Amino acid sequence: MKLYASPLACSAAAHLVLLELGVAHTIELVDIYAQPHVLIESGAVYRALNRKNAVPALELDSGELFTEVGVILQLLGDRSPESKLLPRLGTLERYRVMEWLSYVGSELHKTIGPLFNPAMPAPAKVLHRQKLARTLNYIEQSLATTTCLTGADFTVADAYLFVMLGWPPYFKVDLRPYPSLTSYHARISQRPSFLRMKQIIAPSLGRLNLPAFPDFDSEAGAESAGGDAGSGRVDRE
Repeated sequence: MKLYASPLACSAAAHLVLLELGVAHTIELVDIYAQPHVLIESGAVYRALNRKNAVPALELDSGELFTEVGVILQLLGDRSPESKLLPRLGTLERYRVMEWLSYVGSELHKTIGPLFNPAMPAPAKVLHRQKLARTLNYIEQSLATTTCLTGADFTVADAYLFVMLGWPPYFKVDLRPYPSLTSYHARISQRPSFLRMKQIIAPSLGRLNLPAFPDFDSEAGAESAGGDAGSGRVDRE
């Protein structure tokens, strides 16, 4: 399998799951800041491969290409049912994971993403920040009594949420007032899969002039309100 991804983008969730599974795969990094988007190593135009021109995209050994992070996460989970990353189809546990995949995608991902647009009017930014606060509060309450989103087991929904929680600090949104969220993020940050992913993408961060992964415990630049993305570029797909 080959995953087309960009560091710090939502495609990192699929990269994380691939490392959790330990299945053979390759990563093809995409420069989503170049116009047109190009593959970093070859310079090939990405749109020629994926007409949606967004990451992630997963190419199977058969040559079939899948897009949309929520679908790719489920596809990967179903290929390794013994991993516990995705419960069996038809079980209530499966639908709980899908419920969270949908929520993270529609309420968190799509609320934060537009904030990367420097042309967004100030009133719209205020509305998005207000919705972000409500969404974070809901997730905070949900994690208050559980280790992961649906119980004790780390699932594909946790991989997605973990990556999305890395975005708010770039807008100086302080996540320290959310103790359950920050503890959750700290736990996942110690998973071997994430530590390995950091090693893999580290060289490309400097090459693309991207910031490092945010540290929730750092007070530098953290504000509970206001502020825009930092000086570095951040993936937003």
